[in-house]
Amino acid sequence: MNKTKLEKSINAFDLIILISSFVTLSFWFSGKGLLYTQYGPVLSPFTSLSLLLMSGSRLALKNLVAFPIPLTMACLGLVIGGNLSSIMVQLINASLLLDALPSLVPTSIMTSIGLILFCSYELLVILRKTPESAFIIDDILLHLALLPGGISLLGHMQNNSYYISSDVDPRCGISILEMAFMGSYAVVAALSNQRLFLWSFLKKNLSNRLIFAGLFINQYIAPLVVSWIITGGRQVQGLGIEIFVMLAGVMATLTFLVINATRRRETLET
Repeated sequence: MNKTKLEKSINAFDLIILISSFVTLSFWFSGKGLLYTQYGPVLSPFTSLSLLLMSGSRLALKNLVAFPIPLTMACLGLVIGGNLSSIMVQLINASLLLDALPSLVPTSIMTSIGLILFCSYELLVILRKTPESAFIIDDILLHLALLPGGISLLGHMQNNSYYISSDVDPRCGISILEMAFMGSYAVVAALSNQRLFLWSFLKKNLSNRLIFAGLFINQYIAPLVVSWIITGGRQVQGLGIEIFVMLAGVMATLTFLVINATRRRETLET
């Protein structure tokens, strides 16, 4: 079967994620991960394994004729189950993993939430094609999966460890490397599904593209501006109003897309 240039590019990008995940996972066999530090977030081996399973199963499903769909779903289910367990352990007894496996770094709660949302999206795409619906669940899942990375980006730009690392183990958090992985996975996931409402919305006209770009940028710029105004540029630690500004930006973007999806649906029905 002949593949388009876009499909080849998507496969190449997915392969890079797969190989990079394997490399970062392999580093842990030496005792410490890539770019390891005791004082800041480190890419967890469990995160690398999750991304390895997710990208590997997606590549196999798209390129291997005999690769069974149930096996892909099983890999995604394994990632969801593992990350749900990690979240529960850290919520119930955050020091349990550190005491049991002090040399390993668990996946942070925010990263696990992002991975679960990505897997849920992939399962939906496998089970049915993205429908032309007013309730754009596929777009919503992808957008929300990026939120943990956005919060951590805010923390890195403010040098605020509250948004980056766990109080119990500073190594458990979202590093710059991890954000790059998650962002890359989101790009491939979005490009692989041209039935997303977002693509039809952006293709419609330049005005739509400019509006969405403004809303998307606002999610990350407005929190920084608000934080700078309140703190006067001073470095602060802990929860601040900027996180609620970011959440408001995310909700504004999602609401805008849902309203436009509803309008398109009404137009198609008339």
